[in-house]
Amino acid sequence: MNIKTIFFDLGGVLINFSHEKMCRNIAEFCGLDLGLVKTHLFEKGLSERYEKGDIDSNTLHQHFCNLSGQSLSLPGLMDATSQIFSQKAEMPPILERCKQQGIQLILLSNTCEPHFLQARKQFPFLSLFDGFILSYEVGARKPEKKIYDAALELANCPKEQCLYTDDVQEYVDAAIKFGIDSHLFKESVGLEEFLEKRGYKTL
Repeated sequence: MNIKTIFFDLGGVLINFSHEKMCRNIAEFCGLDLGLVKTHLFEKGLSERYEKGDIDSNTLHQHFCNLSGQSLSLPGLMDATSQIFSQKAEMPPILERCKQQGIQLILLSNTCEPHFLQARKQFPFLSLFDGFILSYEVGARKPEKKIYDAALELANCPKEQCLYTDDVQEYVDAAIKFGIDSHLFKESVGLEEFLEKRGYKTL
């Protein structure tokens, strides 16, 4: 098989992240109870709406100002929201080998603006990517068809020549349903084995 494009998820595949740390950071910054922050972000759907682009950073900021009864710093809140990532040292070499073999790399991520900006700042290897499909820009989150369609349009090659990897089974299943050969990411070794069977060569 001649691989032309690989779609990579961001958090959980290329880098580590922690929603728990995000909630703790926000709770500490805003002076709020941790459980209350979790309730508003996840049970009330604030995080999902933010990732989908239904609300922007100013709206999120105003929400936490109102919740805390304080005039909070917008940059401070964005920093608290985004200091949640750590490196997966084994992943950049895989990306570099893909580029050496002429494979197009596209990021396909459910994310919000401050998370993506922080990731680009913190992880220089993201410059290896040819394009980015981000939920807050597309207005859709995985597993919605719209975001996969946007990825295929950006790739501009037959879906039969595309591969996708994600650490969430639901998102992998959706990609397969939409005709994209996909892999549930658990570790880099398993990913390379999956890629090798489809024409990728380890160097």
